[in-house]
Amino acid sequence: MRPFHARTLVGWVVALMLLDSGARAAPPARWTKASQAAVSGEEAEARAHFDEGVARFDMREYREALEAFRRSLWLKKNRNTMGYIASCLKQLGQYDDALEQYEEMRREYPKLPAKIDAMVAADMAELSGLVGTLTVAGDAPAGASLFVDDRLRGKLPLEKPLRVSAGRRAVRVEKEGFAPLAATVEVSAGRENVAELVAASRKGRLVVNEKHNWVLRVELDGKDVGVTPWQGLVDLGEHKVRLHGFMGVAALAACEAPAAAAEEGAKVASGVDVVSVKLYEETRMVLGAEEQDASLRIESTPAGATVKIDSREVGKAPWEGRLPLGDHVIEVRAGGFFPAKQTVQIERRKQRELSVALERQPDLEAEARAARDRKIALGLVYGVGGGGARGVCRGRRAGTRQG
Repeated sequence: MRPFHARTLVGWVVALMLLDSGARAAPPARWTKASQAAVSGEEAEARAHFDEGVARFDMREYREALEAFRRSLWLKKNRNTMGYIASCLKQLGQYDDALEQYEEMRREYPKLPAKIDAMVAADMAELSGLVGTLTVAGDAPAGASLFVDDRLRGKLPLEKPLRVSAGRRAVRVEKEGFAPLAATVEVSAGRENVAELVAASRKGRLVVNEKHNWVLRVELDGKDVGVTPWQGLVDLGEHKVRLHGFMGVAALAACEAPAAAAEEGAKVASGVDVVSVKLYEETRMVLGAEEQDASLRIESTPAGATVKIDSREVGKAPWEGRLPLGDHVIEVRAGGFFPAKQTVQIERRKQRELSVALERQPDLEAEARAARDRKIALGLVYGVGGGGARGVCRGRRAGTRQG
């Protein structure tokens, strides 16, 4: 039991002064057995708990007195009971709770007698010097429950700093599905104090569903992690998620949700979606899978051409793979050839084959080189023949003159 100091008696005195008749342990005349017949059973029970609380309070059994007064207040609201509760809380060192109780009493009974109101104000002023405020920082997940000394004090984020009694306080934050966060704070009276929380496991929760409620494999960052509906703790940041699997033809036609993942049937899959996961938060995503029970084979001339499907590069020809049903734009490219583009319709359970012969682009540089070579060769022929002919002619004319 805490030491009984004179300073802490103020709340007790105030509570005693709030009694209508001035009596404490013994019930006043209006609560005699004769008069109790006129009151309701709840009122009688409330008075019995109140009397028990007063007796416990006189014996300095403040925790037991507090429980008795609270039972009485639950049955019947009474300013005397509220005053006693505040005094019990003060005696137990729960100064923040005592202050809140006085505030609630003033809200319920705004017109207290002047003398009593003055004493309540004095007690509240003393309590205000024994409390500080507390805020939560760091890894403080939204929606988590905040506990101070194992007592629930609200949900995060706090609307305003929390008033707590000065001293060493154990702060704990709990959110379903995650490990609790805890810190110890030395609360100083009259100051704002901060509980800095640090999560040992930096995870978030990811929940994945398929929009038709189909049971399909979940591929997370390229790894199989289970089947839909799936949930688990994952590292923070961005993740790539894809669904794939099989559906029975009958279930697929009826759009029924199977009870378990199928091992054979029509192949279905979703696209790849990117999701961002945050600390201690639950992120939900719904992916829509489509039937992919149709394949396409693409061959090219020349072989090894780059294949794009719906503007996304998928590999080199020859290429074969499964695609969602419907129209797809196929583009084939190779160096030195004109690209070819074609729309192909993929139908259910039908394999398509596409052969693409690319047209070679003219080699302008080679043609230019060939043209330059022809010009050089022609120039050489003309140069040799012309010079020789002039020489012969000169020789013949000279021979004629000599003869």
